[in-house]
Amino acid sequence: MKEDHRIKNIEYPTLNGMGRKSSALFAKPLHALRLIALLGIIALPFTVQAQTIAEYQQQAAKNNPELKAEYQHYLSALEESPIVGALPDPEVAFAYFISPIETRLGPQKARISLTQMFPWFGSLSDKRSISEAQAKAQYEVFQETRNRLFYQTEKALIELYELDQSLEIANENLDILNSLVEISLSRYETDQASQVDVLRAQIEQEDLKTQIALLEDNRNVLIQKVNELLNAEEEQVIALPDTLIPEMSIESEPELLSQLVQQNPSINRLKYQEDSAREMKTLAVKDGKPSFGVGLDYIFTGERSDVPTLADNGKDAIMARASFKIPLFRKKYNAKVQQAELNIQSVQSQITNKENKLETDLSSSLRDYYDARRRFDLYDQKQIQRVNQALSILTQNYSTDSSNFEEILRMQRKLLGYQLSRIQALVDMQVSSAYIDYLTGKNNINLNK
Repeated sequence: MKEDHRIKNIEYPTLNGMGRKSSALFAKPLHALRLIALLGIIALPFTVQAQTIAEYQQQAAKNNPELKAEYQHYLSALEESPIVGALPDPEVAFAYFISPIETRLGPQKARISLTQMFPWFGSLSDKRSISEAQAKAQYEVFQETRNRLFYQTEKALIELYELDQSLEIANENLDILNSLVEISLSRYETDQASQVDVLRAQIEQEDLKTQIALLEDNRNVLIQKVNELLNAEEEQVIALPDTLIPEMSIESEPELLSQLVQQNPSINRLKYQEDSAREMKTLAVKDGKPSFGVGLDYIFTGERSDVPTLADNGKDAIMARASFKIPLFRKKYNAKVQQAELNIQSVQSQITNKENKLETDLSSSLRDYYDARRRFDLYDQKQIQRVNQALSILTQNYSTDSSNFEEILRMQRKLLGYQLSRIQALVDMQVSSAYIDYLTGKNNINLNK
């Protein structure tokens, strides 16, 4: 299986660098520069150890019952070829003459017959080809199920990463709001701020606590979903990748379209079904040809007692036989050929429809990917920096003028929204890239290796 090309050793700004301060520290009035330092959410970049989600995908593939069922179905389909490609069983018959038939050499008492039928030349080979094509189509069903499981596992892990990052951001912003509550209380006690400032900070504080509680509940549900995909016997501790790549490179749309047409399991399954339908048409033509059989009869003959000196007296008889099955009534054979031709046309139409649908899905995924990348660049390189600058100015002014406290809270709320939106954009990029891999069959297993 290919390695995950989206999880690497990179340098990426995280939110882990800022230590949390106790609320007691902010019980006293703070200098404006101390609050500015606290509002500097983004710490210096540092290198993190890369992790891959490939192990989780492999675990899911190993344990998933639906995938196991599809693989067993494929193995079952492989056993069909020797069944349909074998000659019909020979027939052995035994006959006993209740009234023996008198012949010159003696009475015939019993007969053993052996008969083997043969279809028209090449019919068995066509049946094996049909079975092999159907087995390959079933393998593509297994491969499609496996790729979908890989995508679902990766998507769930990415969403879990998003929740963890969002919780970290929200808790760090809650620390800031706690400090703002303490500052407003301190300034209110010294008549430097109004009680409204205190209430506004407390309102923002409680709203964020509610949001954090929802994020924690969502995380618990998502952990259950991941364990369901992994089919773990006991709830497993999920070790997520440390970070995601903000700048991911993907192939051009023409290259991806080519990969989609050649590698997508759903399309390949229909192509194998088309091969099977063509072989069925060839077989239908041969079914309209005669089939034949060969046989051998061994007849037990008793001795004549009235002529004991007769040459070959009581000699058993051996008889070779040949038989033909003549397809005289042509209507049903012509209908079988026409039926096979209609099946070919039906599968061809399904292939065209599937290709069109998947190409549309690919275009939509590329649109989502590029949109997420633009949003990430906007939040990461412009909006967050601008909001931080605005917060710094507002905080400095607040030390001398308490009239802009509401604007500080509004800007703090906007900073939180941009930070969460940046994580969302990064995750959307990763999910879109994973879905493109799913469409183009990047995780296919090559049976020739």
